[in-house]
Amino acid sequence: MNQFVAFGSFAIGWSVAASLLIGSVNPIALFAVWLLGFLWGVGYIAAGIREADLLLKRWLQMMAGVAVLAVIGAGLLS
Repeated sequence: MNQFVAFGSFAIGWSVAASLLIGSVNPIALFAVWLLGFLWGVGYIAAGIREADLLLKRWLQMMAGVAVLAVIGAGLLS
């Protein structure tokens, strides 16, 4: 129950912080930072700082791999 409360308060706080900035910052950039921070925060709440860092690193590696495959695929199809 304690982790659920921590997650709920983190999600609400992080979203409120993002909504306060939405008018002054590019929404795409804000969403990217929000997503990375949310992913790290969830990992931190669930397993601690070391595992949160590893989760974020692996997720970013996966996104980079998908981007490379998309570029290769687009090159092959065009």
